[in-house]
Amino acid sequence: MGLSQKDCGVLVGASAFSVYKWEQGEVRPRARYLEAIAALRSVGKKEAAARLNKQAA
Repeated sequence: MGLSQKDCGVLVGASAFSVYKWEQGEVRPRARYLEAIAALRSVGKKEAAARLNKQAA
């Protein structure tokens, strides 16, 4: 989706550093984050951008 680690973290409720650790394979996301990540996969780019704009407001 072209999201930064920071934006991905905002959308799933985690820090950018956590997303970095997940991507590097250093740690696995906890169950609550796995659910949020799975839900995020069904969201399009426009919807993700709208959610991020809503979070910023």
